Amino acid sequence: MARLIARRAFLAGGAALAASVAGSPARAAFNDPIVGTATIGVAGPFTGDAIRLGEQMGNGVRAAIDEANRLRGTMDRLFAMRTFDDQNTLASGLQNAQFAVDDGSITCVVGHLSGRITEQTLQTYVNGHLPLLIPASTFDRITSHGYADVLRLATKDSTEGDLTGAFVVSKGRPKSSVVLYQDADYGIDVAAGYHERMLKEKIDSKAIRFTFEKPDYAGVSKATLAAQADAVYLAGTVKDMGPMLHQLRADGYTGPLYASQGFFDAATTTKYKAEAEGLIVSSSMPPLQLAPSIYRIRLDYEQKYGPFTPLAAFSYAAAQIAISAIRRSGAADRLAVARVLNYPSNYDTVVGPLAFLNNGDPQDPNVYFYSVKDAKWSYVQAAHRSSFVLK
Repeated sequence: MARLIARRAFLAGGAALAASVAGSPARAAFNDPIVGTATIGVAGPFTGDAIRLGEQMGNGVRAAIDEANRLRGTMDRLFAMRTFDDQNTLASGLQNAQFAVDDGSITCVVGHLSGRITEQTLQTYVNGHLPLLIPASTFDRITSHGYADVLRLATKDSTEGDLTGAFVVSKGRPKSSVVLYQDADYGIDVAAGYHERMLKEKIDSKAIRFTFEKPDYAGVSKATLAAQADAVYLAGTVKDMGPMLHQLRADGYTGPLYASQGFFDAATTTKYKAEAEGLIVSSSMPPLQLAPSIYRIRLDYEQKYGPFTPLAAFSYAAAQIAISAIRRSGAADRLAVARVLNYPSNYDTVVGPLAFLNNGDPQDPNVYFYSVKDAKWSYVQAAHRSSFVLK
C-alpha cells in the first residue's frame, strides 16, 4: 500500500454525504458554508472506479466531525466538511487541490488516496499554506521533501519493511531470506527496508525483482526456491502478487511466508485462503477490538456506516488531529492551524497516540502483525509494544 492502505470497501447511500449536529436535523451536505464553523476539506475519489474508497475516507472524517460537534462545549466552534472529488486521477487531483487552496473557508485538507497523486499535489498545498493530513499513502517520497504543514499518519513503506525484517529475525532468525517485489509504484521501498534490515542482522538476503506488466510467477518461484530461503517476504499487493502464494506452494515451498500491508485485504483470505494459511502480514492498522479506549467510537461508527476499515479509521484519526489543532489554536484561518500542527504535540486518535517528526512522519512508527488462520485474520503482535492495545 503505497497508494492505498486497504482495498476493501463498502457502498454508502447518498445520505452518507450529509452530516448532523447533536440535537438538530442533518444538514444537506457540507458543501455550503456554515457561519461560525471550521471547515475540513476531504480530497479523494467520490466518483469513478474508486468511489467506495473515497466514501470510506469521507465517512471517517464525517464521523469524527459528528463526534466533535456532539461533545462540543458552549465556546467551541462547530466543524463542517467539504469534499473535493479527485476521481483518483492526477489531473483531477491537481485541479481539486487548487480548488481547496482557493477556497478561503478550508482550514486543512485530509487526502489523497493515491501516493503519486498525493506527492504531486504537495506543492499546491504548500504554496497555498494549506495543511495536508495524509491518511492513506505510505509512499516514502511524500515526506522526503521536508515540506512543513504535511503530516502522514501511517508508517512509511521502508520503515514497515525494516520493522518486518526485525520481526522475522525475532521469530526464528533464518539463515537466508528472499524478498520479492515488482517494478511498480508500490513495493520497492518496502523491499528495500526489509532487505537492508536483513543485511544488518547478518542474514543472507536476496531481493528478486520481476515485471509488473507480464509477471513470470513460475520463473520467480523457481529462482526463489533455488536461493534455498528459510523465509520469503512478498512486498506488493494481493491483487498483483497474490498468484505468488499459489505458485510457491505448488512448487513445494513449505517455509514461512510474510507479506506487506498490500496483502491485508479480504482477497487474501478468500481468493487464496488455502495458499495463504499461515501467512503473516504487517499493517499500520492496530487491532481496534483490543483497544478499549475507542470501543464506543468504533461501535458508533459501525452502527452508522458499517465496518471500520483501515482507510476509514485513519481518515477519522486525521480529522481528530485537525480538530484538536483548530481547538488548541482557536484558529479562524489555515495559517493559525498550520502553526499549531508544526509545534511538537501529542494527539490521541482512534489508531493510537500520534506525534510527528519535523518531516511529517510519525515520531514512533509501528506496524501490527496478523496471520491467516482458517481463512480469517488473527492478530499476532505489534512490532513494538504499545499501551494503546491490550496485547
